[in-house]
Amino acid sequence: MSNFDAEELDEAVTLAGPGRIACNQVCYHLGQRNIEHEVIPRCEAQSVAVVAYSPFGSGQFPSPRSRGGKVLSEIANARGATARQIALSFLTRRESVFAIPKASRPEHVDDNAGGALRLNDDEIARIDRAFPLGPSAELPIV
Repeated sequence: MSNFDAEELDEAVTLAGPGRIACNQVCYHLGQRNIEHEVIPRCEAQSVAVVAYSPFGSGQFPSPRSRGGKVLSEIANARGATARQIALSFLTRRESVFAIPKASRPEHVDDNAGGALRLNDDEIARIDRAFPLGPSAELPIV
């Protein structure tokens, strides 16, 4: 499935039957976290994995000079990681969420593979404040 909101997910599970839907592929990045309100919890309740596409925001990854970019860089520097690895670690902090970042070069693949760090509560809170969740809304059309 792709881009199903919580209600559509419920309908799909009703039609297909429990355990018949493997994943819901949705846009999810630091600037677009609205799926955390209903979609992710509903997927978890239905045992449906969330596959996050565009986890770096389709060319809108935070600049190191931006407020959020500074937070990512500070955490990355303290961890010996990159800002993108920290972003991936934040987005995939829940067991139900996987990310499929674009990798056009072998270096990107290596960098993405390093995005499996376990962030501590303070790091998660700092990123959460820098990239607020925002109001609940339908899935964005990308």
